[in-house]
Amino acid sequence: MSLKVLHLVYSLAPGGMENGIVNMSINLASEKISMEVCCLERAGRMASRLSKKCHLHVLGKKPGFDRRLPRILRDKINEIGPDIIHTHNLGPLIYAAMARFLGVTIPIFHGEHASLTLTDLRLRKRLQRILLYRLCKKIHTVGDSMTRQLDELKLSPTPVLTLRNGVDTVLFQPNKDKAQIRKELLDLSGELLLVGVFGRFGPYKRHEFLLEAFAEIGEKLPNIHLLIVGGGGDRERVVLDKIQCHPLRSRIHAVGYQTDPVAYYQCLDLLLLPSENEGLSNCALEAMACGVPVLTNQNCGSEDLILHGVDGFVRPLISIDNLLEALTDIFANDTPTLENVSVMARKKIENDFSLDSMANSYRKAYQDLVHMI
Repeated sequence: MSLKVLHLVYSLAPGGMENGIVNMSINLASEKISMEVCCLERAGRMASRLSKKCHLHVLGKKPGFDRRLPRILRDKINEIGPDIIHTHNLGPLIYAAMARFLGVTIPIFHGEHASLTLTDLRLRKRLQRILLYRLCKKIHTVGDSMTRQLDELKLSPTPVLTLRNGVDTVLFQPNKDKAQIRKELLDLSGELLLVGVFGRFGPYKRHEFLLEAFAEIGEKLPNIHLLIVGGGGDRERVVLDKIQCHPLRSRIHAVGYQTDPVAYYQCLDLLLLPSENEGLSNCALEAMACGVPVLTNQNCGSEDLILHGVDGFVRPLISIDNLLEALTDIFANDTPTLENVSVMARKKIENDFSLDSMANSYRKAYQDLVHMI
């Protein structure tokens, strides 16, 4: 039996969730499952990476609530004729639900890609999820901690499914010649300490906190440099302006969005993940696949991925002092200890978070969902 899945997102702007959809378009392309993607707003940079077998639809949503969109979406769904509508995060689910009230009968499979924040837990948004989840055939998250959160909040009328993110372990792999890569990309010495942060410039990513902290960290650790990879997001212009006037701007390397980020991971000593909330971070998965240890804030999906001190580092990164203490402890370790963490990080990804494993999980979920109808 052939299945057609329609993914519903705002756009394919650079991000972890969007990267997962692109990967699925490539790894699920077969005679049994076909994928189409409908972007409510715009295509986004990652659209060019979609499988050639995956059709892309862009609806041109206006800013704010677009009253036209539910009817436009209804007509597009009827034109495509999918077996499953796969919505990603709350906004697309709202529009899919409205299209359903206008006559769409296709079952909705809804995914949450980040832990719920304090804003998400306010009464209005909590009630939205309680009501809208009841229009869905199944709810899933991308990590065990998110599933536990939704189950504890009793938002879903049915048990929540966990479909873990995965990473291409062939594309993302270690490179022993870190010094050469660093020299070619950034004209930096291999003797320096290079820490990095990847992702779009959203407030929850805490780029501004990191820049503030780096002013003090850079004074305490005079051989440390900061690499910033990514583009887009509400805070991009603000962050880039702060870099230009930063007291240690000569040691901050902002290289923008990279379509092929592998070498930028490979030249790092450590990936920083100071986010306030995450799902199961694709950046962390990609770094670990490249043998790069990750230092992550607590409570952002880290417990699903990292065993502290074994294959990465999990610390409370609430304040500058927290971050400085964590970095000092990590780099004070002897080199073999950090190398062991790097090796174990790679093994963790190979064993538990491969792209094949992710693809198989989604394939089974779609097939099970159709059998439930």
